[in-house]
Amino acid sequence: MKTLLTIIMLTTSIYAADLRLAWQDNSDNESGFEVWRKVDDGDWTLVGATNADVVTWLDSYLPIGSTLSYRVLAWNQFGQSGFTNIVSIGTYPPRSPSDLGGQITPDKPVSFIGPLEAPEASVKIRRDSRGRIIMSRG
Repeated sequence: MKTLLTIIMLTTSIYAADLRLAWQDNSDNESGFEVWRKVDDGDWTLVGATNADVVTWLDSYLPIGSTLSYRVLAWNQFGQSGFTNIVSIGTYPPRSPSDLGGQITPDKPVSFIGPLEAPEASVKIRRDSRGRIIMSRG
């Protein structure tokens, strides 16, 4: 089954704890795009999808200490395109300064009260299941 779907040049960039994929849509008849990811030398897994004409996707689950590889394809009712080029990026934490030390503590909610608009207001800081820092007003 022949399709007229083509995608070229998948790119990636990291912003804080999220990774943004972008690609060029060279077709006018896609129903959507599929995003496939491989962690290290593992198998390719479908991790996301977009609607037609949406040419970016945000990956918010970035395992630390891994090499992530991505590829994208377009699809419609007649079939699918080939995959884009593969882009890979490492999620390795920066090295710590050599003259500092410390210890890792278990994941616990932390709260403090600071000079906010109302004296009874508080801010809670915690890490979610993906390791991202979450701040909320109490």
